Amino acid sequence: MLGVLFLLSAATSYVITRVSIHVSLRRRVLDLPSARSSHSEPVPRLGGMGILCGLYLPVLGLWLVEHLGFAEHAIGSREVMVVLGCVAGMAATGLWDDLHTLRPATKLVMQLLWAALAVGFGMRVDSVSVPFTGVVMLGALSWIVTILWLPGFSNVYNFMDGINGLAAGTGMIYGGFFFLLARREGDTELMVLAILSAGSCLGFLVHNFPAARTFMGDIGSLSLGMLFALFVVRLAQRSPHASTFVALVLVCVVFLYDAAFTILRRIRRRENIFQAHRAHLYQRLAQTGLTHARITGLYLLLHGLVGVLALAYVAASDAIRVGILGLVVLILLVFTFGVSRAERRVTRSGAVRGVETPGPGG
Repeated sequence: MLGVLFLLSAATSYVITRVSIHVSLRRRVLDLPSARSSHSEPVPRLGGMGILCGLYLPVLGLWLVEHLGFAEHAIGSREVMVVLGCVAGMAATGLWDDLHTLRPATKLVMQLLWAALAVGFGMRVDSVSVPFTGVVMLGALSWIVTILWLPGFSNVYNFMDGINGLAAGTGMIYGGFFFLLARREGDTELMVLAILSAGSCLGFLVHNFPAARTFMGDIGSLSLGMLFALFVVRLAQRSPHASTFVALVLVCVVFLYDAAFTILRRIRRRENIFQAHRAHLYQRLAQTGLTHARITGLYLLLHGLVGVLALAYVAASDAIRVGILGLVVLILLVFTFGVSRAERRVTRSGAVRGVETPGPGG
């Protein structure tokens, strides 16, 4: 059944994304080239509609089948309604920004409202577990941590949607690992949502990689970011294993690291972190002349390596967990060193070219 849902989601996303391309061209909803863009011609930017339809239409079908008494995987709990409602709200925010360009402050307020809604309905990260320390209860801080985490990771995901295939390919891998973690915890509803998210990203990916016939836009990247952030909260809250939260964050750590490293690097250089830039690690790789396909492939490999370590982390002893965390840090540092080395090599060769910077939605 889950395999059927995956294929149904992928097919739905593929078809709706294709339709969105024609609609965007007709309505002139296009991502125009700029100094920060990775494309030289206008590209439709509402491909995220396909991703959302690939998620929501199968869920709607499951609800209908459930009411007829034939559901193998029932999916209708209050928590799932909250997840889907908040993701839809974030998608609406992204769509409005794609069509009319929201002011950053207005956009952030809307994102915080959706996060507060999720927390208000009881979705919170209540505790974390640190090796050799035990469980740390967050208490009232759980509200603050969750409200910051949900829009925070949504925006991280949006920032990382800058070259062909990166956001959608990441969504496929995230969906797969969240499916495996949900299966371990016996959370059948999240298993369904995870497999649908992976399928919908696959259907979109066909139109976005290696050449981009459409971009997912903020409607796609913000909603995917919110969806995966809510997966982390839901699984961490329901799991009887205190180590699950760290494992869930490890699944997302490559994107988190890229964003955090970039911000800290810009602060150290006394740069305005709110100004548009091209300092993300994937952007710096693009400026060395590496193709989008290779950069995306490298990031997907990193996601896969760290995701496997995340799965191992849940069942490991405290000593092994410390080793896993150390290995993840080492992988990220080696990756960062590799980016710097590639930049130095290009500089020394005198072959620095004016590679256009990836822009949002690439």
